[in-house]
Amino acid sequence: MKRNVKIGLAGVLLTTVFSAGAYAATVAPKVFVHGNITQSKTAPKIIDGTVYVPLRTISEGLGANVQWNNKSKTVYVNSDPNFKTETGSVSYVNQRDLAFNWIMAYDNRQKEDVLALNAPAFKTDIYNESFPTGTYNMTSIVEMQPVDRSENTLTVRIVQRVTAEDDYNVKIEKWKFTFEGTNKIKSVKIVPKSTQYLDRYTLFPGTSFGE
Repeated sequence: MKRNVKIGLAGVLLTTVFSAGAYAATVAPKVFVHGNITQSKTAPKIIDGTVYVPLRTISEGLGANVQWNNKSKTVYVNSDPNFKTETGSVSYVNQRDLAFNWIMAYDNRQKEDVLALNAPAFKTDIYNESFPTGTYNMTSIVEMQPVDRSENTLTVRIVQRVTAEDDYNVKIEKWKFTFEGTNKIKSVKIVPKSTQYLDRYTLFPGTSFGE
């Protein structure tokens, strides 16, 4: 049986190549992901002018899923180790559209559109004090990316630009959507221990948020 676990810090990823002198070889380089310096027990190293960084460090900074198959000595980054053929593509697209429509309606304070997507017994722990219009926290969602799913759930990684009242500038969370049938959302819950608080976040060069 294949045993999939998150890869440890032993894996490394080639990230960039540049000329480096003797001084550079003795100093651990700094690595930024989405505008934030990476933190790792194993420091990046320069070997023959190439910077090597632990794969886990880069992947977690990018919000990517990493799995290690010890039997085949294979690393899977945002890949299905048990992939055989495409399955569930139609149901995924339907779930994605429901989740994205719900997120956009909530972010745009469109109360009726949010409620129209909810099942009768809908439950959430996302900003209960301001649901369903999102007027209390007044944040802006700047990025959303599906990261996991099952037959009736979809987990979306949410990046939010927060208000000046907070002591941080960007919040990242994973929201787990549970579906009821093909056109209703049963619940939206924050995945435990998924929340991150950052001072800055770069979507791509030229579009950054925070300090």
